[in-house]
Amino acid sequence: MEDVFDTTGRPPKGWMHAVFHGGPYGEDVGRCIPGPPAPETLTVPPAEGDVHVYRLRTVGSWSDPDDPIAVYNHDGPPVPPPLLTDQEKELLREGQRRRGLGPVGLVALVRGRLARDPDVSTIESMLAGLRNREHLLLQRLTDHDEGDSYIQVLLDEDDTYEVEQQAGTAAERDRTRSASRAAVRDAVLRWAADQPRRRTALEGPKPGDGS
Repeated sequence: MEDVFDTTGRPPKGWMHAVFHGGPYGEDVGRCIPGPPAPETLTVPPAEGDVHVYRLRTVGSWSDPDDPIAVYNHDGPPVPPPLLTDQEKELLREGQRRRGLGPVGLVALVRGRLARDPDVSTIESMLAGLRNREHLLLQRLTDHDEGDSYIQVLLDEDDTYEVEQQAGTAAERDRTRSASRAAVRDAVLRWAADQPRRRTALEGPKPGDGS
């Protein structure tokens, strides 16, 4: 990849700005990469000869949607989308009010895309579109004192799913793993619908349960 930088305005035609978390490009400011669209991975051969891989986390913009910025993670553990902060929740609510729309109760995030109150087909599409090392995050827009309530799904490199849930300040994180997308889909949709928990393929029988 060429060393193309821009710190004054728009990058050259056929290039876009990028931010790198860690690795050999971690301190670079104004580095540009080919795009858009931003490459899913970037391979960098450092001077010492070891190959370093960056993976695309998201694409956004600080101020100008016509000047997208790609954000890359160094090749480490998969990084889930960050939960919305209280300030981001309020900005989302305010945006809804300005548009004359009702309040948002749930958001879904994957690969930089945010869906407000996603329906069943949207959640199914997001889950089906997961690539290895990617997360799908669903978060309820709770108030600050209620704590974070979310479910996130990671499609691991062995094509199994890791599902993590948390509900409020007092709840512990609950992690399960499954090779069945159907079971994961069922668990995510029931969580999104706020249905009472019942045993699914993600959960084995409890001790003493003869069923």
